[in-house]
Amino acid sequence: MSKIKTYLIVDGYNVIHHWAEMEGLTEFSLEEAREDLIEQLNSYSGLMGYETVLVFDAYSQESGPRREEIRGRIKVVFTEKNKTADTYIEKLVFSLPKPYTVKVVTSDYTLQRVVLAGGGERVPSRELIQAMRESAKQVRKQYRRTESDTRNKLEDYMDDEVLAVMKELRKGNVED
Repeated sequence: MSKIKTYLIVDGYNVIHHWAEMEGLTEFSLEEAREDLIEQLNSYSGLMGYETVLVFDAYSQESGPRREEIRGRIKVVFTEKNKTADTYIEKLVFSLPKPYTVKVVTSDYTLQRVVLAGGGERVPSRELIQAMRESAKQVRKQYRRTESDTRNKLEDYMDDEVLAVMKELRKGNVED
C-alpha cells in the first residue's frame, strides 16, 4: 500500500509578516524575507517529505501573469495581478488529486474555514515558524553528531609506536 501524499500549501506573505512580528522587526526587506522563507521551507519540506507550494500574491503589485518557479523541493507561485494568494490557495485545495493530505499554512480566518470545509488541515503561521525552527535545530544537532563521528583524526593514520611517543610528548614525559 502506498503512502498518501502530503501537500503543504503556504500563504507566503502571511507567514513572513508573522515571522517579522515574532522577531520584533518593524522594517525588513520583503525580497530577503521571501528568499529566507524559501530556503527554510526547502529544508523543512525535505525533512518532512512534503510536496510544498509557496504562494505569494501580486494583488496590489503591478505585475502581469502568474509566475511559477521550482526552487529546490518547492514550487513557488506568484499570482497574477488582482488575484490574492487566498483565492489561488482555495482553488488549489479543491483541485488536488485524491487521496491526499493537505495542510494549509495561514493565519487568515476565512481561508482557514475554507480549507477545513475542503477536508484540509489548517496550520497557523506561528506553528509553521516554530516547526521550522525546531527542525533546523534537529538538523544542526544531527550534523554536529555526524561530523564528530566522521572527523579525520591524525591518530587514525599514525603508526602505533609514533602514536605512543606523541602521547608521551603531550603528557610532558620527554627525555632529552
